[in-house]
Amino acid sequence: MKTTAALLLFALPAAGVSAAGAEERLIPFDEFFLSVPVTGRLNFDGLQLAVQMRRGVNEPVGRTGIEVVRSRVSLPDRTLTAEELAALMEALNAALKAQPYRREVPRGLDKSVFETAKVDDHTRVRMHRPDEGEVLFEPEETIKLKLALEQALVAEAWLKKLLTERTLPVQTAEAHPPKGPSPYLKSEVGKVSGEGLTYEVALSNLPPPQAPEFRVEQGLSFYTPRGIFYSKRGEKVKRMMEHVALALDAVGRKEAFTFDAMQDGDEGERGEFTVTANLETHKADVVIDPGRAFGRHAPALGSFAVAQTAAIRKLLAQGDAWQKWLTEHEVWFLEAE
Repeated sequence: MKTTAALLLFALPAAGVSAAGAEERLIPFDEFFLSVPVTGRLNFDGLQLAVQMRRGVNEPVGRTGIEVVRSRVSLPDRTLTAEELAALMEALNAALKAQPYRREVPRGLDKSVFETAKVDDHTRVRMHRPDEGEVLFEPEETIKLKLALEQALVAEAWLKKLLTERTLPVQTAEAHPPKGPSPYLKSEVGKVSGEGLTYEVALSNLPPPQAPEFRVEQGLSFYTPRGIFYSKRGEKVKRMMEHVALALDAVGRKEAFTFDAMQDGDEGERGEFTVTANLETHKADVVIDPGRAFGRHAPALGSFAVAQTAAIRKLLAQGDAWQKWLTEHEVWFLEAE
């Protein structure tokens, strides 16, 4: 059975390192995830490797990691510890020399086994866990994976420095930005909760050809009366919030305002929302009906007040500032080939 899985290693922060204030950090974002592929130019078949970095509210120091993604892997647990990664590297080195190798690495109540095996007169690397399946690396993949791991370890050392040091580190042969295709980045700027609706601003950078540049993305999440959760992103959310602002401007002038995207929007703007200026509550009422275009009505109701739109404008301004920062500092995270 062919499946797709990821073998992931994350290094814990060094002991004694504490979270720095935002003004003392090299990377100003509180929450982000960055992944840079390092095997794209090595022409792998069914095997990819990326170096990763993340920081979150519950891990303010952040952490780095190396991810090996391979098809035809049936292992349900996708995480490799540092000891497992070291054993994999030793097995790769032994296979390249056609030498026997076997090492068992304890893993909770179980173990992982890394070994070399003769298959069709070729020495291959095999990783397996009892009752969980195995991964068998072909001979031509062995040297590529070894090279990729070496590159990823160097790149990970650099990303770790970006997380823990206060001044830009000096690039060396042992630590420098990863080389590879454009990175994938996701960073939440913040959220604003309206009545029944949650609006958020995030930064993203999808690999080409989708959107190679860093961009500010607006999102909206809500529950329908039937308890179904929806999350929407992109231009439609942006256009809806523009009409929310127009509705609140009308509230300030005590004028009626209604926009129905299904009726009034042009071909590029039609959607499933209605925005109305509520002159009694002094809010912009929003009705979102994802199934409206298909005759399946389950509208979600929400509203935004003037104070909330002020917070939204602040988030958008912060997103624009972060987008500019990332564009100017992209060389920190990706070295030109």
